[in-house]
Formats: sequence, C-alpha cells, structure tokens
Amino acid sequence: MAEIPGIVVVEPSGLGSKWRTGSVFLRKGSPPRLDSIKAHLKELRESTRSNHSTLLEQLKRTLEQYSNFNLLYAENAKKAASQIMRIAGNTNIASINKSSVVVNELRPELKPLGLKTNLRYFTEFNNFDVESFKRRVEDYWSVPDIHSKGLVESFEVQKQYRRLNMAGLRDYIAILGVNAISAEDGTVFFLQHMSNISKDIDQSKKLILVVSVEKILKDREAALFHTRAMGIFGLESILLSLAPNLSEIYDFEQLPVLSAPEGREIHLIILDNGRTQLLNEGYSDLFLCIDCRACTRQCPIGERLLVDRGMIYSPKNYVLAFLQGAVPPLDECLHCDRCEVECPISIDIPTFIWKTQIEYNKKFGRSLKKRVLDNPELMAKMGKWTAPVSNWVKNLSIARWIMESFADIHRDAKLPTFHRRTFREWFKRGTREG
Repeated sequence: MAEIPGIVVVEPSGLGSKWRTGSVFLRKGSPPRLDSIKAHLKELRESTRSNHSTLLEQLKRTLEQYSNFNLLYAENAKKAASQIMRIAGNTNIASINKSSVVVNELRPELKPLGLKTNLRYFTEFNNFDVESFKRRVEDYWSVPDIHSKGLVESFEVQKQYRRLNMAGLRDYIAILGVNAISAEDGTVFFLQHMSNISKDIDQSKKLILVVSVEKILKDREAALFHTRAMGIFGLESILLSLAPNLSEIYDFEQLPVLSAPEGREIHLIILDNGRTQLLNEGYSDLFLCIDCRACTRQCPIGERLLVDRGMIYSPKNYVLAFLQGAVPPLDECLHCDRCEVECPISIDIPTFIWKTQIEYNKKFGRSLKKRVLDNPELMAKMGKWTAPVSNWVKNLSIARWIMESFADIHRDAKLPTFHRRTFREWFKRGTREG
C-alpha cells in the first residue's frame, strides 16, 4: 500500500431530526457563535483569494514529494476530461460525487468521450419514501431556524486515510470533487453526508481527485474549518433538496471484485476553468464562495433551473456557468436578494446576475421577446389603445398559446384588464368634476 497525502472525510457528528426536536447535529457544551464563524470564514477566504498563486505553487511542491501520487493541472474542463479519459484507459464507467465542479463542468465534457458517469450518492437512498419526506419538509418549515437561536451544527472528522486500500477493489474509476485541500501538507478534505465518498475511496481501482483552484487553503486547520463551514451553512439546503434520482442509480457493489489488482492509482487534477480570470473581470468575489449552496435555501426560482441540463443549481453556480460559456444569462432572476442574505460571506450575487445580463446584451443584443418584456409601459399602452378588443383577444386560447410560445407567459396566467382611460386620467377628471 503506497503512502499518499492524507485524505480526511468529515461527517455530521450525529443524526437528529429537526422537524421533531428543533435541532440538528448540535455540539456539546457551548457552541461557537455564528457571527464569529462567518467573520473568520470571510477572513480566511479573502486571504485565500489574495494568495491563490502562492498557494497553488506551494501545493504543487508539496505533492511532488509523493512518488505514487500523480499530479495534473488543467486550465479548462476539456483538458481535464481528456486527462481523465487517459487515466480511465479501458474502463468505461465512473462514480462521481455531488460536486458542482464534477457534475456541472466535467461531466458534460466526459459524456461525448464515452465515459458513463453515475452519482453514487443517489444509490445510497434505500427505501426512500418521497411522499413521507415531503411531509417532513413541510413540518421542518414550522420549526424555528436553529441558527437564529444561536445553535451551530457539528461536523467532525470520521475517517482518515494515509494509505490506499488494495483489497476489495472493483473495476471502475471514481472522480471526486474535493471540498478543500491544504497547500502546506497536501491533506484532502471531503464533506460526506452519505457513505458514497468513503466507498469510492475504498473500492475504486483508480481514484481521481479534482480540486478547483479556489479550494486550495494555506494549511490543514484552514481546510478543515472551510469544510466544516460548508456543512454548517449548507446543511439545510442539502436536507431540503434530498430526493433520489432514479436515472442515476447504479449498483457499484455488484461489480466483480478484482482478484489480483496490479496496483492502485491515485491522481489529483487542479482545475482552473476560468476561475483566476474572474479576478480580472470584476467577479473576484465569486472566488470567495465555499460552494455551500446556502444561496439556494430561499431562492424562489431555483428548483427548475439547470434541471434539464443535469446540473447542480445555485445562483452562484449559474453565474459561473454563464461566465464559462455553458448557459445563457439568468433572465429568470427576480432580484429578491435572498441569495446574498443567506450567503455566509455576503457575496453580492444579484449584482453579478445583473452584470452578466448587461454584458450579454451588449455583446449579442436583446431579442425581440426581451425588448418587448423589458418595456411593460409599451405593452400597457398597446393594451390601452386597443381596449376592449385587447381584453377579448388575450383570453382566446390561440392568443394564450402564442404568448406562452413566444414570451414564456403561461397560458393559465392571470393577465391584467386594460382600460381606455388611465388611473391618472380618471383621477384628474374626478377632481375637476368634484
């Protein structure tokens, strides 16, 4: 068994049901204050952003000390996918974790190359009753927010690896997005809510770790704090989005155990994919994000966005995907600012969303549909000038179908009633007559 940089798996310290008990994974004794955690986290992330180049070079020097550890660097997702395919060799199936880096950025590049990927996370749901879970979520919202009560969830180190297991290996590769890595000693950190990551570390014949450049922290203590913070601020979003995806389920336990494995390979890919470019384009605060996805907790539009693309949604992920050229700008955003309120670092995501829309329109121009919908006063004047005919037309089935097809206005939406006389005209007339 070859020695490797440490791999640490962090898990909730204990399971409790918030909808029943009003608390989840509570620390014993006096819990740390939430505001102090946020302040330290922001300081840590700003230091990481300021020293990202130094940290990257330090990590490279650290990992070069391990002869059995293959270190790779990829400036974009396409190159990373090419590297993964070379590592996979004749193996055509891979287990991946629920990492936005792997799912949103690498998976679309791997699929055309013929590598079948499955989120082993969903395989861990045994006898999952969706309707029962929905009822529990409804009960969950009736319980006071534990953070507002000064309670903080506890996430502790549950497993540590210094050597890779050689027994019980199966014929597949694992591609795991890393939550944090220490530049000082190379220790890799994972946040695990199910057992999928541990199983992949134990069973895959080739292990590929992917760390995006903003997840490189100065030392083990900082990386562990970063990983725990992901759990503290992202736990509720994870709990509320739990649901098995049947199309993802693949039983890796049924793959035959390799009788005489020739060796165990471990690779680490450092992925940039446009992240350092953010620092020079006015999006540098995205580099502070820890990917806890707390910004999705009260997002009113996030449930259906990116689903058809098989991507993990968060407002920040959408902005990053747009800047990487993977998706159009986020026109559906209501700019309610809930994402900024929920963010533990207070990243101004709504402003970034505005900025992406403006930059896109400057580059490609606005479509006719957008020009019409962006000018509600013109639509109101047209309806006023043609009333009452406009009120009759807007209720026709064919007109409703055209609105839904052209402007994405649902055919059952309740539309306003147009009047020839405006409120201002009515008010002035009434004043004169009075």
